Amino acid sequence: MDAFVLHARPWRDTSLMVDWLTEEFGWITTVQRGVRQIGKKSPPRPMAFHRLTMQLAGRGELKTATQIESVAAPHLLTGQALAVGFYFNELLLRALHRNASLPDLFHAYARSLEQLAQPAVEFGVVIRRFECDLLIELGVGIDWRHTVDSGQTLAAEQMYWIDAQQGILSDHPTGFSASGRVLMAIADHLPLDIAADRRCARDLMHYLLRPHVGTALFHSRALWQAGLPAAPSTLMEKNP
Repeated sequence: MDAFVLHARPWRDTSLMVDWLTEEFGWITTVQRGVRQIGKKSPPRPMAFHRLTMQLAGRGELKTATQIESVAAPHLLTGQALAVGFYFNELLLRALHRNASLPDLFHAYARSLEQLAQPAVEFGVVIRRFECDLLIELGVGIDWRHTVDSGQTLAAEQMYWIDAQQGILSDHPTGFSASGRVLMAIADHLPLDIAADRRCARDLMHYLLRPHVGTALFHSRALWQAGLPAAPSTLMEKNP
């Protein structure tokens, strides 16, 4: 079973409790036993942003992850790319339900990590696209190209209102307002040149996601603001 680590925390004396995003079962939690032993040969700790394959063992609800092996080279993200990766992990842990098959979202996550690992990456484009993928998986994705009240194709310089329940509206001032230019860029996965437009796109996606992820601050935001390089293994065990 292919999987990515979302979060890990100490469990009992020598083990880890690990949250995974898996292709087959979505978000699951397992135990990896003995990886925190001192002075003994222990299994390696799984790295964040590393596509792995593993087996599940045990009969109880909390199973043990065994036979963990690499599928591909890890994405060694640093700086703001690392912050974005942890933002994605926080999003998934807040929004998903356990043990629900999510193959499309799994592949969207893998694609996003590959993009973050590139030397020249448009962070806003990668973030907005993954947020849209998550909304679709949650069953609340919207049509980014047409209004739901009139069926009109969006115009770049016209203002629209976005309702989290209905979608994009042309004649009903409710919810969140944004220009067609911003909405079309989100639809086409294109960068926005104007800082105010980038903030609008960010705030819009936060508005749409808020009912599903809550209002608590994201820990990854502090890392983004610092822009500091750090090894994934030093951060993955912090509580989200």
